[in-house]
Amino acid sequence: MSASDKKQRSSNLPERYRVGYKRPPVEHRFRKGQSGNPAGRPKGAANKPKVDTSVGMRAAEEYLRQEAYRPVTIREGEELVELPAIQAVFRAMGVSAMKGNRFAQKTMAELISGLEQREYDSRLELFGTAIDYKREWSERIEYCKANGLPDPDPIPHPDDIILDPLTGGVKIAGPQTKEQREQLDACIERRSEAQEEVSYFAEKYRRSRSEKMQRIYLDNWHWEQRMFDVINDLLPDRYKTELKDRSYHPEASRAGKTLAEFAEDRKRHPSERRWGDYVGE
Repeated sequence: MSASDKKQRSSNLPERYRVGYKRPPVEHRFRKGQSGNPAGRPKGAANKPKVDTSVGMRAAEEYLRQEAYRPVTIREGEELVELPAIQAVFRAMGVSAMKGNRFAQKTMAELISGLEQREYDSRLELFGTAIDYKREWSERIEYCKANGLPDPDPIPHPDDIILDPLTGGVKIAGPQTKEQREQLDACIERRSEAQEEVSYFAEKYRRSRSEKMQRIYLDNWHWEQRMFDVINDLLPDRYKTELKDRSYHPEASRAGKTLAEFAEDRKRHPSERRWGDYVGE
């Protein structure tokens, strides 16, 4: 075979693939139609709506809410501050109003006046509803007592509703659901048990002539007294009661101060805690 024939034959062969920059080996190249990141975002995911736009879902309101609370960064002096978009709008309005923009002043004044009026109307409505509820249930309870009928136990109890005529405030200092009522009853029952134990160990301590047994009785006395005080201090005022046979020993708990003392005791190392872990962490 002549040199010219060899040259013509070699020119008909495919060019040899050179591995290098931007030219990975054949076995490591992406195959056509196959994703290079199978676990990545599915095709078309960016176009799918993030809010349910079906009929009746009020999607526009949800989109508006998302935009209103979307965090944006604004500059205040030399600092960058991140705020929800709606707050940034109100802040810009306030700045314009303070600079003398009459439209911003008028708009902001109307917004604030409307907000305060709605809040006042809502508070007044709640106050009136609370008055009616308290009066109706109080009258029903009095009727049952006068006629020897079982006392009703509404939730919330009318005695737990505290009204402030000066501010129109309504406060419920007691259980507002059946579950809360059950929890309150359980706490009161445990407090009663603590009272019984306090009286029992107090009597045992007074009658004992053994220093060793007195120490044991005193420790148990103080233990149950702390439990009584912890529960009693947490309860609303209407459900509080006074402990009988209270110990005034330096190691004993004090009414109204138990929770603060317990919080301080929690700060100590577990091996140095006076109260141990009897109510958990």
